[in-house]
Amino acid sequence: MPPQRRISYHVLGRILGNPPKTARQIIVEGVRVSVIMENYGQLKLELIRKGLVIPQEVRDVSEITCGYCDGQPGEEIALSLTENFIVKIPLKEPGDGMPQLKMTEGVVKLNSMDKEIEVGIVPLPNFVREHMQKRSPLSDNACIDGYCLNLFLRAVGQKNRLNLTQETILSVIRSAFEEGAADVIQLNMDYCREPDRGLTRLAPVVQAIKKEFSTFVALRGFPPKDEQTLDRVYAAGIDLLNLPLEGFVGFAKQDDVISPPLVYSALEYAAGIFPPGTVWTELFLEFGPLDSMKDNIDYLCGKGVIPLLKLMTPSIVTGEEHHHAAEAARYLEEAVRKARLPLKWLFPHCRYMSPLDTRFFIDPPDKAKLNAKPVYKSPLGRKALEGFAALRRKLRIKKVSDSYESAGL
Repeated sequence: MPPQRRISYHVLGRILGNPPKTARQIIVEGVRVSVIMENYGQLKLELIRKGLVIPQEVRDVSEITCGYCDGQPGEEIALSLTENFIVKIPLKEPGDGMPQLKMTEGVVKLNSMDKEIEVGIVPLPNFVREHMQKRSPLSDNACIDGYCLNLFLRAVGQKNRLNLTQETILSVIRSAFEEGAADVIQLNMDYCREPDRGLTRLAPVVQAIKKEFSTFVALRGFPPKDEQTLDRVYAAGIDLLNLPLEGFVGFAKQDDVISPPLVYSALEYAAGIFPPGTVWTELFLEFGPLDSMKDNIDYLCGKGVIPLLKLMTPSIVTGEEHHHAAEAARYLEEAVRKARLPLKWLFPHCRYMSPLDTRFFIDPPDKAKLNAKPVYKSPLGRKALEGFAALRRKLRIKKVSDSYESAGL
């Protein structure tokens, strides 16, 4: 094989007729080529696909070790690629072409795609680290995603009690807030065979959270068989609702099918209860034709539902994944704009694209920023919205109560 040498992007364009659109190193007739990273979304997709290596020489550096517990392969670490754009990825064994961290003059840098990029390590909160070291049940049922504390709940035993007690839930939230690790809480309710999907079981927990903490609470779960259950969910104090169209559905039992029409119907009903911009769903961003996904985006936005796109690992790598994601980002951004759905309730996610951060998948690194300021980061705006949300909820409860009375129920 001839010796490898570097060649410019423009020279490669003359060799191939059209310059490649990937930012990886490629080899053309023995010539090694480096192409620039086009945007942070491209880097995020690369890291999700490959994972991250932490070389032995930096395993004792406090600026890096703050992001993980024991650093074994499979454990996850969160990186801030730039302000408000984060990714959570598994640690991997060393290998050729693997992204890895290094320290340069006291600065943490990511070596990926033939480029060194300054990144931030998102510190692992102490309360999470302590539970991971103890291997306690909570270590598998609580995590931080950006500035959202996720709690994973499910009904267990013959009496379908929650796997975490109310006292434990409140204690974890208290720890997260005391450390400044979270600004919003998301309860993730796993599949439950009960007709209400276990959602009403959460009411006392939500009410206890609202009583003790000044915060917004999100719920991610399955749609109930009776849509009026969603009225009770809202009345209990849930501020944000996510009923995934893709993702959760696969966990349902074969004799208890949760069909897409059921999810669509529940989402549309919820959008009539919750404030604009607070009802979400999830779609897979798969690397194939986008026509079907675009149809779903249009339909959902037209019904007042904001789609979140889950970033998937492609089965076949073509180098065009970031252009595919950019096309999806442009379409999602425009659909939400046409539907006039507010973005202030969204927050950055580690593994999703939302209308809030589409610009990171489209614009060059020096221009990308969020499309709106999340309400959670504005103390004055947050306080005002908390008051508005409480008043709106009271009015909604009264309206539902009056309609039941008029019907003689």
